[in-house]
Amino acid sequence: MRSDELWIAEDGNIDRVVPKGPLARFASYASGVIALLLGPALIVVVVAVGEFGWPTIVGGIAVLVVIGGLGLASMVSTARMQRRVERLSQRGRPAVAEVVASKPIPLGEETGIEVTLRVSGAEVPSFQMTHRGMPGQVDRLGQRFPVLVDPADGAYLLVR
Repeated sequence: MRSDELWIAEDGNIDRVVPKGPLARFASYASGVIALLLGPALIVVVVAVGEFGWPTIVGGIAVLVVIGGLGLASMVSTARMQRRVERLSQRGRPAVAEVVASKPIPLGEETGIEVTLRVSGAEVPSFQMTHRGMPGQVDRLGQRFPVLVDPADGAYLLVR
């Protein structure tokens, strides 16, 4: 784990979130819009060429549903994560995280690390989280560092 990682805890799962800058958010939204428009564009082009038929309609609908669905999912995911990152930076409560367990684990063909953190603070109920990943700056047993915690959903940001 690195010291600038954002972790979101939800339904027992822990996901690492990489906050996107303005250019990355624009690219995500633009690719989503392009994916949404691909199916209708296919139908319009085929009609303009004069090869309109049932296979074209079915193909256009399939492209719209599959590729457009992925584009829509990308846009929704980007917006959702951006809201969560903003909420954490605005409402996050100061706390301290301590590495209470650290052990090497196999991650594919490489050796990774499993780190258990105990997070606690004056305005934050104490909780533990386990992360798996590559060794980094936050993996020594007993190491303590400041975090910002959103008590509403368990998201926290390691800060240095």
